[in-house]
Amino acid sequence: MRVWRIGMLALAAVLLLSGCTAGIKTGSANSSAVALGDNQVEWAFTQADQHPEEKLVALIGEAKETLDIAIYSLTYPAIVQAIKDAKARGVSVRLLTDRIQSGGKTQKEALKLLGSAGVPMKINSHSGLMHLKMTIVDGEAATSGSFNYSKSASTTNDEIFVIFRNADIARSFEEQFEAMWTDEKRFETITPTIAMDESTGSTGQAEEDDEGAVESAAPASCANPDIKGNINAKGERIYHVPGGAGYTQTDPEQMFCTEQEAEAAGFRKALR
Repeated sequence: MRVWRIGMLALAAVLLLSGCTAGIKTGSANSSAVALGDNQVEWAFTQADQHPEEKLVALIGEAKETLDIAIYSLTYPAIVQAIKDAKARGVSVRLLTDRIQSGGKTQKEALKLLGSAGVPMKINSHSGLMHLKMTIVDGEAATSGSFNYSKSASTTNDEIFVIFRNADIARSFEEQFEAMWTDEKRFETITPTIAMDESTGSTGQAEEDDEGAVESAAPASCANPDIKGNINAKGERIYHVPGGAGYTQTDPEQMFCTEQEAEAAGFRKALR
């Protein structure tokens, strides 16, 4: 019965998001939520001005007991702050992220902030990517979709963010998170802290800069960033400039305004 219910909810979400909503009451044409009995599915498209980052921050703000996050890219300041705030109010927070992505300048600063706040975190030690975009709140709600927790995913990319407010789905997601968290062969603990920032010279200075670290580390904003950052099959961080041989075919993980920003984030220029 549980598998059937999860399957039906997932099917309903697919039908809704593809426009096949016959027999399901959704409200207005611009609705981004639907009630399925006692359950609810919500979604947000970045380019429909539905602001997935705001929905995620609000959901994290609802957490009272547990908050488990498995996310590939974590650089958006408001989301980082929401996670930090959840930890500060006594929520049990755990974070899984990607080994390669965690080495980028912006994400490294975000992880230092969260590590200094006491958030335990792990990265993959296996050869693949930890490419999930998943948050589970209090065993009652779970999220999925293409949406990374980054500025480009919130502004320039075509992304979708989905919230399932269903205990069965949340439990299933939680079981997978737990399996990953306890798998010592495929995941390892990291303990980044502000004190690790070698440029500060002292823990006190690092703590003084705490609130602004993530924001200042983020690439400078521009109206239309057009440099594409991508991680290839070998795990190499490559950026492509307009007019380059592989630019059109490249599916970006992150967008940059300048080559300097891309290099600061740990990417190197494509050879062609």
